[in-house]
Amino acid sequence: MRARFTRAAARVEIAVGVLIILLGVIGAGLVLSGWHEPGGVHGLPTREALPARVGAAVVLLIAGVALGGACIVAGQLMLVFLEMQRRLARIDRRLERWELSTHQESPLTERLRPR
Repeated sequence: MRARFTRAAARVEIAVGVLIILLGVIGAGLVLSGWHEPGGVHGLPTREALPARVGAAVVLLIAGVALGGACIVAGQLMLVFLEMQRRLARIDRRLERWELSTHQESPLTERLRPR
């Protein structure tokens, strides 16, 4: 069973998670720098607006890391499950070949094998 679409979706989910984290960091930096309101936040002078900017920047940073981290973990888990399925399928094929080969051999051949 090929799971190319699922593998690609997991990689896209990881990339989206990284993008969300980057956007959170960039947004926090922009809010902290105060580029959007030269006169302060909601009419407050610049000095009194600093705690509001810091709070907004922290919220943006935490939200970006939390949402992006959740996307990255979900994508990684999907990749882990796909890898487990691939490895278990390989083990299952080996066991089937081994069972077929042991039933076709004679008891004398089995006796010669090291224990």
